[in-house]
Amino acid sequence: MAYRFKLDEPIAKGFRRIAREQIARALNDLGQDDLADKGVHESRKTMKRLRALLRMVRPQIGEKTFKARNAGLRNAGQMLSGQRESKVLSETIAKLEAHFVADESQSLARFKQTVGAMENAAPNVLSPETATTLRALLEKEGRRIDKLKFKSAGFDVLAPGLHLSYDKGRRMLAKAYKSPSDQKFHDLRKTVQWHWRHMALLSRAWPEYFEVRIHAARELSQLLGDDHDLAMLQAAVKSIGKTTDTGYRQVIRLARGRQEELRADCFERARRIFAEPPEDFVRRIELYWNSGRSLRPVTGPVEPDSADPEPPVAQPLSSAPRLKVAARDNAPSQRRA
Repeated sequence: MAYRFKLDEPIAKGFRRIAREQIARALNDLGQDDLADKGVHESRKTMKRLRALLRMVRPQIGEKTFKARNAGLRNAGQMLSGQRESKVLSETIAKLEAHFVADESQSLARFKQTVGAMENAAPNVLSPETATTLRALLEKEGRRIDKLKFKSAGFDVLAPGLHLSYDKGRRMLAKAYKSPSDQKFHDLRKTVQWHWRHMALLSRAWPEYFEVRIHAARELSQLLGDDHDLAMLQAAVKSIGKTTDTGYRQVIRLARGRQEELRADCFERARRIFAEPPEDFVRRIELYWNSGRSLRPVTGPVEPDSADPEPPVAQPLSSAPRLKVAARDNAPSQRRA
């Protein structure tokens, strides 16, 4: 069930093949008798892959159709979100404890107990009723996705959607660092996730090149995911009404300080991924795709040249500006949604 287009396969056929494989994978996961946290997480990732696939053909299927199919898959993912919320909070506190020295992390102790109680009270498996509802929803969406029609053929099916999502990534990057907020960084993370999944879909064109982009974008997505978890942690502190307590205010202070560090670390990583104007980027990727379809693999191993010079030592990236973390303008959306 490779999440990749094949070079010798029509794009429309490849789209349907990938969609069917992902739907089948999700239905299989949701059919397990004991779908615990790991299975729920895997099912949510499958929903994300399906939504990224849809986004790749968004201009081809039309905005109305895209929004309808995307909403169906988003609703399915959100039905799984509550299963992981308390666990994510516990993991976030553990990361903060590991990051800060002991005397600074002591403030986390009381809130850690509160979150632990929340986690123990939350169900650790998906109810059979919810799983049945989700399977029915996915089967319906799968039939609808399988009937989608495209206006073009070849790479022209993918190029407009690739341009749209990459361009949005560049815009979200500019907005996030011009006026930082939790929601803007969460929006940036979503575009980074779209990007690495789109690169995965096209990776057969030049596996070595695309793997570099996928790895870089996944690393960036993880850092931005940690930032989002910290935003959720702050929201949880406020939701239990403890912001007047000195210890709980310290939790928020530590979380915001860590967010500032993460956002500074993400700056050059994101700028490198979204370095090119969208027109240039899509033109280059299309060239790689068309060339990859024409090339044949070299027979036999490629022998290294012992006379090759040592590779240059990589220079450190320039540091990003220190950011003042703005107060949240909106509560962040559900984790991994």
